[in-house]
Amino acid sequence: MKRVNDTHQLTVVRSGKWWAIKAENLPGCHSQARRRAKIESAARNAIALWFDADETEVGPLVVNFAEAD
Repeated sequence: MKRVNDTHQLTVVRSGKWWAIKAENLPGCHSQARRRAKIESAARNAIALWFDADETEVGPLVVNFAEAD
């Protein structure tokens, strides 16, 4: 069972002027950020919403950058 405080693997891909963010272990959990510096906060927000939890409860994030297909 997945928990909000688990470690979350993120795949991040540049898409035009945006960074597309996908939480690999949470089906349908996606976000985007305009600036690279905002990737983690956008991901924490999406993961918190997925679990209906507070952002402060979200566990560690592992960010993996990938090339666009």
